[in-house]
Amino acid sequence: MEWRLKLCIVTYLNIFLALSEPKLTYAKSKATKPLVTAMYIFGDSTVDPGNNNGLETIAKANFPPYGRDFIGRKPSGRFTNGKLVTDIISGLAGLPDIVPAYLDPEFRGPRILTGASFASAGSGYDDITPLTVNVLTLEQQLDNFKLYREKLVNMLGPENSSEVISGALFVISMGTNDFSNNYYLNPSTRAHYTIDEFQDHVLHTLSRFIENIYKEGASLLGLIGLPPFGCLPSQITLYHLTGDACVDEFNDVAISFNHKAASLVKTLKPILPGLKIAYIDIYDKPLDIIKNPSKYGFEEARRGCCGTGTVETAMLCNPTTPVCPDPSKYVFWDSVHPTGKVYNIVGQDIFSQCVSSLF
Repeated sequence: MEWRLKLCIVTYLNIFLALSEPKLTYAKSKATKPLVTAMYIFGDSTVDPGNNNGLETIAKANFPPYGRDFIGRKPSGRFTNGKLVTDIISGLAGLPDIVPAYLDPEFRGPRILTGASFASAGSGYDDITPLTVNVLTLEQQLDNFKLYREKLVNMLGPENSSEVISGALFVISMGTNDFSNNYYLNPSTRAHYTIDEFQDHVLHTLSRFIENIYKEGASLLGLIGLPPFGCLPSQITLYHLTGDACVDEFNDVAISFNHKAASLVKTLKPILPGLKIAYIDIYDKPLDIIKNPSKYGFEEARRGCCGTGTVETAMLCNPTTPVCPDPSKYVFWDSVHPTGKVYNIVGQDIFSQCVSSLF
């Protein structure tokens, strides 16, 4: 990277640190300098820090008790009580450990230099998934990235902005909604596809998206697979499961999809020269946490901290909903999303996989 770009980034980052709120903290990286220039994130509620706040949708979390343990105990739009997994990864990579939402009205000036999340809660690879709840499609997330790039060019110039983007880590994390909220709930989708055909349809969309962000200058990409979504409290409630049982069919779908996603990564490597791409597993670690909660210091893995913990999420988890006294003992914050403590554990695991595969 040219000395001019290094100087520019250091200068603007110092300005950013000086202007930031006193309570904004930064995770320490093992590296003596940032491993990447920025992070760009595309996905769903697991990585959306508040892009849905201004949208007309029920898929929002910009109200209490969300954000209970976040900076200033304020809800940001993150579907958890604290930080997201991508906040953790960003901090470990030597960047600010709070990844901003691109649609945040305060996202401007020096803040744009270290990246942003373009993710939208409720989104998915298949357009039917986000359109059902009126959130951003994957294509719209990419369109916002292109608008972001224009802002970066205006600040740094074409050459330096290209250097920032080529040195950034791109992360894609979505897909659960395509199956849990689309395929298994939408009769027309099931009438059109078998489960294998739908997986292939989703992966085809994903492949096109990766090719598109490659054309935008991406050179480092982590593709996060599906979690064991058959173990979500919402699914356990829906299927009236007891003991430590999960919806095996859903977990089998996740495993099958992940194998195909890993194969897709291998297929893309030779046809996208210059792109370092890695499949990142997010199935094994969460499943181990859910099946062996005490191993990680948790006491409750079958229901969330918010309300009964069995059905509450988004608007059902609201200021009038009771909250458990100690979220650190819970694997799940609401009936769908993990607590910040889990995101911290999983974030460290994902970061390790990124380091071993991409750096």
